[in-house]
Amino acid sequence: MIIPADNSRWIYTMYGLEKPMDHISAGGVMAGSVATLAVLWISLQTLGFIGNGDSIGVYKLSNSFQNDFPASSNLAGYHQSAENIVVGHFEKRKWPKIENNALNESIAFAELMIKYRSRLETNIINAGVGLLKSTPSHSQYVYSYPSEDAFEKSSDAIIAAKASSYLVQNSCRRFGLDGKECARFISTIKFDGTSLSDACENNEKMDCTLNSRYRTINGSCNNLENPKLGCAMTAYTRLLFPNYIDGVQEPRHSRRGNNALPNPRLVSSTLSTTNDKSDVSRTLAVMQWSDLILHDLAHTPVRKMMSNGMPISCCSEDGNELQPRHLHPDCNIIPIENQDPIYSSHSIRCMSYVRSLPVLRSECSFGPLEQMNQVSHFLDGSTIYGSTVERAGKLRTYQGGRLRVDVKNNREYLPTADSEPFTFCLTDKCFLSGDDRVNAEPSLVVIHTIWHREHNRIAKKLAEINPDWSDEALYQEARRIVVAEIQHITYNEWLPNILGRNFARDFGLLMDRSQNYNPNEDPAVANEVATAALQFQKSLKQSYLRIMDDSEGTNKSLRLSDNYYKPEIIESGNIFDGIIKSLTNENSQTMDVNMIPDVSYQLFKTNGELGLDAVSLDIQRGRDHGLPGYNYYRNYCGLPVVKTFDDFKQMGSKLADLYNTPDDVDLIIGGMAEKPEDEEEGILGPTFRCLIAEQFARTRRADRYFYDFASQPYPFTKDQLHNIQNVTLARIFCDNGDNISRIQRNVFIKPKPGNELRLCNDFEAIPSVDLFAWAEKAKAYR
Repeated sequence: MIIPADNSRWIYTMYGLEKPMDHISAGGVMAGSVATLAVLWISLQTLGFIGNGDSIGVYKLSNSFQNDFPASSNLAGYHQSAENIVVGHFEKRKWPKIENNALNESIAFAELMIKYRSRLETNIINAGVGLLKSTPSHSQYVYSYPSEDAFEKSSDAIIAAKASSYLVQNSCRRFGLDGKECARFISTIKFDGTSLSDACENNEKMDCTLNSRYRTINGSCNNLENPKLGCAMTAYTRLLFPNYIDGVQEPRHSRRGNNALPNPRLVSSTLSTTNDKSDVSRTLAVMQWSDLILHDLAHTPVRKMMSNGMPISCCSEDGNELQPRHLHPDCNIIPIENQDPIYSSHSIRCMSYVRSLPVLRSECSFGPLEQMNQVSHFLDGSTIYGSTVERAGKLRTYQGGRLRVDVKNNREYLPTADSEPFTFCLTDKCFLSGDDRVNAEPSLVVIHTIWHREHNRIAKKLAEINPDWSDEALYQEARRIVVAEIQHITYNEWLPNILGRNFARDFGLLMDRSQNYNPNEDPAVANEVATAALQFQKSLKQSYLRIMDDSEGTNKSLRLSDNYYKPEIIESGNIFDGIIKSLTNENSQTMDVNMIPDVSYQLFKTNGELGLDAVSLDIQRGRDHGLPGYNYYRNYCGLPVVKTFDDFKQMGSKLADLYNTPDDVDLIIGGMAEKPEDEEEGILGPTFRCLIAEQFARTRRADRYFYDFASQPYPFTKDQLHNIQNVTLARIFCDNGDNISRIQRNVFIKPKPGNELRLCNDFEAIPSVDLFAWAEKAKAYR
């Protein structure tokens, strides 16, 4: 039985998350860094920045803080009485009392370290080390591109993290606290009275229009009691307290020794095989919708050089590791071993990984590193409209409520991009959309274009029905309907498909169960869901999209690895409709750890045979984000923990060769290795199913503007709501493809008896949204 997330936080324990590990950087130790830090240390002592006895006292932990340490779970190897450990531990524990001058000293130290980093970055640039365009690593950078606003916000977070590390080293160690204990302690200390308090105050200054009819573009003011909840460029939330080696920011990593975590590439190459096992009933539309929804909810940007905003290069041009003096501290490279089955024969020894961009903790406190979500946390069509007012404005015509388009061969496409990051395509033309990642794959461009067209189709029809509506009214109401359609398809078609309809119903996710808005819930996307659980969609991808002609015959195939960042191809011949037909007729791969080559070693391939390994990057990202191991999330979900590798069944022997204990297994690996309890009911194993269900339950309940809530400021009428609930993804494809004539009603399932191909003009089989339901509201929408 799954324990709902809001009742299961007690399961997590601060004990036993990891066996103690040495404080060693995953990217390697830079030559000369120890000597430099020693000089800095002496200088700081001279300047009076280090440990002044008058600034640190002792006090006993408050009862409220003791409650912040839940009782230990019965994980394998940790069978002591959790209650005795915790109570006995804290009754005897003395905790440091850290005054404001010590906090400001830590910030001053962090700022000095940033100055040192600026000198290092200058040396790296002067040495000619940079990220070359038209390389897989550059495409990865474009995919995770940090906006200027996001980049500016991150600087305070980097200072806060370094200051927190300073506090752990200088305020806790003398009291016998390890890094993880101290990290939880200092996470209760606010920025009040420090130079970082202004940054938090500026973040919280938001002017909200009470009872506005429409949601904001960036997600602010959805929750009137806390307007920044769910806002773009804020931190992901967490289901479990982060697990960093030093308690603050040092990732779990691979190294030699009894407590080693395996090399991410070794894990990927050992576990993933190309078995071409397809799902017998589900289509590639499941993969594509999963990708779109992931992008709507989450976008994790990467770091850049702080001094000049240049992208960071972590490997040499020839695929080897950089010299230590040229390795940026934000690199967390993935070494390639000599026995690698793919890369070693090409003399590739290094895969680049740049750490994710941080943001200040939502509590405005010191403590562990948190990563930034660059888009709004709500399911609000941000992939179409953007998550900033500036992006939304660039996409509008400001006439008739419509979005900008380019017209070619009498077909409407996304507008041509003219600024970064959209101009980094490998063809002459890139498209502009609400989300930076639109150009990565042809099928992704198609799904973006479909919804772009849907907005304009609705805006045009509303203008015909209500000729006196303003451009703003038409834009906002069309956007509101489009977001409602996306929400309905997600909860009514997609979630039952991946979770199982019975499970989705029991969890209250189906649209036949009424829900109420809860302002006390946090809509923020969980780091674990964005970084691991929703990444399952990579496993569903196929290498080829078969392009079918009007008679359903195949006359061409698109290879995924040959078309990364080549979006212009969708304007050629019958490619656009051919991709839609492929998505709705081709089988997806099964959900497991096996990946197609286009993902496992040809990701973002440009020239030659090789690209990156998406699984390796996902494993490294999970460690970078401080995600605890897979077992802790099974425990979080009320599932039995894996005590021996034999519990993994056929995967057990391979995992035993890689990991020391089941507790070390990375969340993304453990989750993808699970089999669904009933393949007819869903495609996910119990852990990912639990995490995704919890997320989408909160995403609905915490959204004041969720489309079926009667409590929103101006709810849809009964007639309007009924029409929105007619929508299917099949109808969206029918209405916005170039010339789609037949389709099955449930495009996530292969055509079969009961889900036969039907004519698009058969509105009884594939209903549509009757926009005349909006005709009588002209005065209200002006």
